[in-house]
Formats: sequence, structure tokens, C-alpha cells
Amino acid sequence: MKKASLFLILACCVACSRSAGADYTPFEKYDSLLTLAVEGKNLPSCYRYLPLLLTDGDTLFVGSYASGLWALSVPVAHHYGLSVTDNEDERFDVARATQAAVAYLSELREYFGGNDTLALRKYASTEPSLRVSPDSILWALRKIEAEYAKGLRTSSFLTPLSQTREELERLRMLRQEEQKRRAAALAARKAKAEPRVTYYKVRRGDVLGRIAQRNHCTVKQLKAWNNLKSDNIREGQRLKIYSR
Repeated sequence: MKKASLFLILACCVACSRSAGADYTPFEKYDSLLTLAVEGKNLPSCYRYLPLLLTDGDTLFVGSYASGLWALSVPVAHHYGLSVTDNEDERFDVARATQAAVAYLSELREYFGGNDTLALRKYASTEPSLRVSPDSILWALRKIEAEYAKGLRTSSFLTPLSQTREELERLRMLRQEEQKRRAAALAARKAKAEPRVTYYKVRRGDVLGRIAQRNHCTVKQLKAWNNLKSDNIREGQRLKIYSR
């Protein structure tokens, strides 16, 4: 009984750990197509797993600046002959989007002298929901390739894209709250730093020195604040006094 219970607990733990990772299963039906396209451009074989990293292999993926299986931006899609209009978006056409994506990757790789890290970083720059650092994309693709080759259908290191987006949104909200807090603190400091203005009504027998002493300032300040050319003041005169 105890062994059965222990086995059930372990099975649940394994299931939970697997469900926490990105799902490779939807990618299977596109694997052959992507393999042929990548090989046709003499790109590293791990490049075909870029859709898994960027979009979880979702052909209907819609991001802030990029869409489709390969997370193509509108300018890139147009450059490689894809139609993106209100009525048609060929970024969601797997075959055409794949040809455009591998052509773009090939040109980037050539432009950067075969440096895969720079080429992949540039390619992924339009998708802010990236689950690894820009310089770790090649490492992630190789790790995905290794897991896929072992028959794994769930990533051991990639969280689902939905969770990544939720975390990014949470961090964005935290940043906004921090910016508001800092702005409020800055406004409070400015308000505190701004001098407070009061007025003193000159009484009979008053002199600037005595008024300055009472209000914790100097005669020079009193004269500057009130545009006085001399020490002469008159009864009933209102003097402006600044304090903090």
C-alpha cells in the first residue's frame, strides 16, 4: 500500500514537472517541412527549432510586433514577398512563412560572417517574450534539438510561452508602479524644496535687522526679496519672506 502511494506521488510529481515545460508535440507535424527548408539554405539543423523557442510552435501566434509560426514582423514579411493586409496575412501560412524565415536567417548569418549568436539575436529582436537571453538563443536551440532527439515532447528548461508573457506583464506592472512611486517621491522632494512665501506687515519701530532676526534670515535676503535699495521701511509696508 505504501509502495503504491509512493509510486502515485512520484508519478504526479513527474507529470507536474513535465506540464510546467513547453510542449513540443504541436511541432511534430512541421518537423519535416522545417528540416528541408533549413537544410536547403545550409543553416545549422538546430535553426528549425526556432519556432518552438519563439512561439511554442503556434501557427496562429500573434505577438506585439511579430506573428505566425516564425514570429515574423511585418517589414520582414513584406521584404520576403509575404502579403500582410487586413484581409490576408501569409505569416500564418506555414510553408510560405518558413521559406521567408529561412531566407531571412540565411542572409543574417551571411551578414554576420557566420556568427549564429548575432544572427539569431537580430532575428528574435522583434519578439519581446523571449524566454532566454538574446545571447543564449543558440544554446537553447541546441538543447531543444538534443531533447527532441531523445524523444522528449516536453521541454525540461523552457516554461510555456503563456507563463513567460504573464511574468513579463507582471514585471511590466511592477516597473510602472516603481516609476510612479519614484515620480511621486520626486514631486514630494520638489514641493518640499520649494520655498514657502509669507508676508510680514511692518509695525511702528521695526527695523530690517530685527525683522530678519525674527524670521531667521538676513537683512541682505530681505532686501533682495523685496527689491529694497536701502534699509528704509515704513509702517504698514508688507515684506515678502521666504522660508523652507
